[in-house]
Amino acid sequence: MRRIFSLVLIITISNISFGQKTQSQRIDSVFTSLYQKKMFNGNVLIAEKGKIIFEKNYGLANEETKQKLDNNTIFELASISKQFTAMGIVLLEKQGKLKYDDNISKYIPELSFYRNITIRNLLNHTSGLPDYIKLFEEHWDKTKIATNQDIVNLFVQYQPKLYFNQAKNMSTVTQAILY
Repeated sequence: MRRIFSLVLIITISNISFGQKTQSQRIDSVFTSLYQKKMFNGNVLIAEKGKIIFEKNYGLANEETKQKLDNNTIFELASISKQFTAMGIVLLEKQGKLKYDDNISKYIPELSFYRNITIRNLLNHTSGLPDYIKLFEEHWDKTKIATNQDIVNLFVQYQPKLYFNQAKNMSTVTQAILY
């Protein structure tokens, strides 16, 4: 009986001590630990049902100047958003709002000069469309933040040639994927 009482007492005391930490404190503890172990550097915002439940910055925006991250720090997302965009497209296709074989000019009419590029080509990286980064290196004021429309505008203005023609190279691309 004494053992059971001791066990219940220990569990109760543990729950009281661990229960003292709020959800925000537990989240902060995780990210602080990761930051201290040099496994995380960034801004965290967690929302639940549209309400922000946690927001904090960890680390530096610039290693050389030791400038700290803040809520206004700008991050280049690069390819991080690709999987989310692809999933969004899959959902839109399932809802019947678009088709994988739709030409991109149906949704971005400014790019109608890329006649044969479909949504499927973009998803499969078989469009031949050149990387926009090269356009930015040559023609963009790097002090400005670029929007998606800025990228489209650069493509319209400079109309870079495709790396390859989808129709001619589809069998080659398919063979490369299969083998």
